[in-house]
Amino acid sequence: MTENIQETIREIKKDFRLSMNGVVSTLQHRQGLQYKINFGIEIPRLKSIAEKYPQEKELAKALWKEDIRECKILATYLLPEEEYSSVAEEWIAETRYTEIADRLAMQVLSKLPDACGKAFRWASQNEYITAYCGFMTLSHLLRNGYSLNEEEELQLFGMVAGIAETEKGAMLKRCALNALLHYIETDTDREERLRRTLVENGSTGLLGML
Repeated sequence: MTENIQETIREIKKDFRLSMNGVVSTLQHRQGLQYKINFGIEIPRLKSIAEKYPQEKELAKALWKEDIRECKILATYLLPEEEYSSVAEEWIAETRYTEIADRLAMQVLSKLPDACGKAFRWASQNEYITAYCGFMTLSHLLRNGYSLNEEEELQLFGMVAGIAETEKGAMLKRCALNALLHYIETDTDREERLRRTLVENGSTGLLGML
């Protein structure tokens, strides 16, 4: 890490200390978010802080390596778009909490080339956070109007139905369901195809959630 990057990170941490929210930090700690440091800064304020600093790959990567909640979130804002592909898999593997996965999916993963194909691959994994990143990426894509082909549609229906029938965690189930709802909410034909597919496959669990 260069001296210039170290100095920039010191300045960023000064901004964090000035914006610290002890109530949020304590609440998140009680909820199980065990960072070395958690300043409890709200996302809008973090976005404002990010605007003060350059988008640089080495700065973003150095921030990501810090075991500090705000550094990881800021890293997703300061990573240049042309570098998204170079860190995506590594950052998913190093993500521990869904809040960071949310930011990663929104800022980086959903903007990758072939983001949909990658999202389906991640969503099919057994590792919880990897699957969560996949469904969250799909959710962003579908909410923003991405249209699935017939094969992708059936894959989405099957994956979400499968998760609904398992003992997977509630947050992952909710994330998967949200991706599906984003897909069908603006098209009654899609909803009808979904219901027909679920009836044919006996996926009563997911039918009850719609």
